[in-house]
Amino acid sequence: MDDIELDKKLKSVGKAAFVSNYELFQAFTSGRIARVDAIEVLVTRKVSNLAGAAIRLGNAKLIFENDRKLGALDLILNSNRVNSNIRDLARKLRISKGQN
Repeated sequence: MDDIELDKKLKSVGKAAFVSNYELFQAFTSGRIARVDAIEVLVTRKVSNLAGAAIRLGNAKLIFENDRKLGALDLILNSNRVNSNIRDLARKLRISKGQN
């Protein structure tokens, strides 16, 4: 996955949604949570409706499967379109996940 495709997938997930639900997306990608359960979590958290949650989940999974999660966090950190809380959370995730 190149940088252009990463940016497109990240926009489909939503930068704030990617950061706020990072652990959920990671758990889904690794098979620790079923698709239907992950979608239910996103809907319950009011991230999106059923169809939107499925799209977000699929695109997030592609980011994780292609090992571009740190690149996605870097894009979020460099974005002017996210608020400081999301940027702070992205920074913490980047530091903790970048050690792997």
